[in-house]
Formats: sequence, C-alpha cells, structure tokens
Amino acid sequence: MPDTLLPDALAPVIARLGVALLIGFLIGLERGWRHRQEAEGERLAGLRTYTLYGFAGGAAASFPADLAAFAIAAAGLGVTALVVAGYVGALREPEPDRGLTSEAAAIATVLLGALAGTGELAVAGAGAVMVVLVLSLKQQLHAFIALIRHDEMRTAIKLLVISLLVLPFLPNRGFGPDGILNPYEIWWAVVLVAGLSFAGYIAIRALGARNGPLVFGLVGGLASSTAVTVTAARLARTDAALAGPFAGAIAAASATMMCRVAILVAIFSPPLFALAWPALAVGAVASLVAGFAMRGAVALQDDRQAALPPPDDLWFALAFGALLVAISLGIHFAERYFGDAGLLALGAISGTFDVDAFTLSAARSVGHSASAEAACAGLLTAVAVNTVMKGLLALTIGGEALAKRVAVIVGAALIAGMAAWLLS
Repeated sequence: MPDTLLPDALAPVIARLGVALLIGFLIGLERGWRHRQEAEGERLAGLRTYTLYGFAGGAAASFPADLAAFAIAAAGLGVTALVVAGYVGALREPEPDRGLTSEAAAIATVLLGALAGTGELAVAGAGAVMVVLVLSLKQQLHAFIALIRHDEMRTAIKLLVISLLVLPFLPNRGFGPDGILNPYEIWWAVVLVAGLSFAGYIAIRALGARNGPLVFGLVGGLASSTAVTVTAARLARTDAALAGPFAGAIAAASATMMCRVAILVAIFSPPLFALAWPALAVGAVASLVAGFAMRGAVALQDDRQAALPPPDDLWFALAFGALLVAISLGIHFAERYFGDAGLLALGAISGTFDVDAFTLSAARSVGHSASAEAACAGLLTAVAVNTVMKGLLALTIGGEALAKRVAVIVGAALIAGMAAWLLS
C-alpha cells in the first residue's frame, strides 16, 4: 500500500490551498464576530466570504509559474472590484459606515492566501495572525490615538528621521586624526541616546507621578537626570512637605543615570566597563539608599503630575552629534598633549553639561587615543561633577529644605563610588 493517497506533486499544492483557506477563515472569524449583531444581508462580508477570499489567493498562486503572476493580479483586482462595489452600496444606506477596515482586510486576505499558495506558509500564517491582532485592537488603538498629543507625534517623527533616513546612509569608516571620527558610529550613538530619551518620556507619560516621585525619578532618569532634578526642585519649592519625596526622585534619577552610563560603556567598550562598573554600581546603590532615607513618610496626596516635555530629538541629535565630535577630538588632543590630566579636565568640564556625550567619546577612545585607565578616570570624574551639579540645582531652584536632603544623597553617592573605585 502506498505511503500517501495523493501523488507527490499534488500533496504540497493541497497543503498550500488548505493554509490559504485557513487564513481566510481566521480573518473571517474575527470580522464575523465583530459584525455579529448586524442582519444577514447588511454585512459587507462574513466568515464564508473571507474564507473564499483566502482560497482565491491561494488558488491563483497555484497556477503554473508563467501564469501565477497574472492569476494573482486578476484575483486581487476581482476582489477589489467587489469591495469597491460593496462600499459604494453601503454609502447609500441611511446611516452609512464610511470605514474601510473590512475592505482592507479583504484585500489583505487575498494577498496572504496568495503568499501561502507560493509555499511561504510560515510567513503567510504569521501575517494572518498580525492582521487579526490589529483588527481585534480597535478600541485600544483608538484610545491610544486619543492620548497622543501633537508635539509627541512630531517628536516621534523626528526620531524616525534621524534613525531611518539618516543613519543607513552614513559612511561606516574612520575620518580625521587616527580615524577617530566614524560618522556611522557617532550617529548610531546619537540615535541610541535619543531613543532612550524618548522612551523615558513615554514611560513618564504612561506612569506619571501619581504612584510616587520615586517612580518618576527612576523612569525620568532614562531621559535626563538633570531635567528630573530641575522639575523635582521646582515642584518641591511649592510645598516644603514635598522636599523629602522629590529628594528621593532626584536620587533615583541619579542612580538611573549611573546605570545608563554603565550600559552605554558596556555596549561601546567592554574593557572600560570592566574598570568603571564597580564605582558606578556602588554609587547608584548608595544614591538609592540615601534617597529612601531622605524621603521620609510624606507622600503625594493629590493628582499633580511631574511630566517632562517631549524631547526635540532632531535638534537634540544635531547638538549632541556636534558635542560628541568635539569631545572625541578633545579627548584625542588632550591625551596627546596633556596626558591623563587633560582627560580628567575635559571630563570635569563635560560633566557640568552632559554625561552621555563624554561617556560615548571616552568609550570610543579606548584603544585609539586613550588607555582604559585614563578613560575610566575621566568618565568617573564626569559622573561625579554631574552628580554635584544636581546638588547645586536643588539649592538654587528647590530651596534649603530640598538642598539639605540632596546634599546627603550626593555625598553618599560620591563617597561610596570613590571608595569602590579606589578598592577596585
């Protein structure tokens, strides 16, 4: 008795048609359930219709190779004509439904069925699941759109511009002295930091500060620990009772900043990470512990939100890229003409403005213009100076009550981090 009842050449075709039929059934099941309350003749297409759409696509792709393309095009045009006719008829109803979701789903069903008919069963099946997932999330997607503000959409588009329209076209080779300026690597670092900034902002928008300033600090530190410090100091100044909770927010943001620095160093320079991580880890833990101690028992009792404005990633990228180039050149010449002392001085200057630019520049300089030990000393100097700046911002913006608490946090982080660095 033969192993199969079907000829070897016919079995794969039957299997592909079966998958195409199943794809149509799956999408039709979702559409049928969505419109289950409508009368039998009022629906544009139901379970059986979508199943036939999928089968039509699979059958068209099963034609001989020289005819398959024409058959798929004919099937697509035929279904499109039916969809258009149904849509025009629906517009004549007393209360027309002007949505095109079902119509678009019908065309997608034919195309996925055709993809299954060509033998790409896994891809076609995955595509069908994605279509059903999108169709089933109507309320959630509409609610999500309602939450998005215009400035957030503009910022997201700018982030896509710098990542998808700029990065792929940059040369991936070194320029300048000793080839230290690689446009692709520099811009990839810019995209990475800008992406972290926007991710931190989205997290703040989703969580807010209602669950406590500590959450605000931990999440906001992804975007900018300095911005978190300024925001927390401004809010704490309005009410002395808020000094403790927002001191905890600043401590959390500072700890997040140290963790962010460690992640960037680990990505760009594992040798530098091996030297710097003990001080960064101990400093972050000390900052968190001191922040918990300074928070006290007071918690927010109202709905005030501590939200950052969306970061302008396009201008931020340009400014950050220029700063990254300047610091990369500065590290190169400081190390060449002034040795380790020049690198330390540059780290101190950079730390007053931005830690990430110096972090990435120092990481990329290891093995080129600077030793790992010198880069580590400069990196930790930049982090230390940036941490001290938080205390100064708390004093000048937040007032004495906040400044005293932040001074304890800053002191604990610096002492613990320095001890860990010296011991390691």
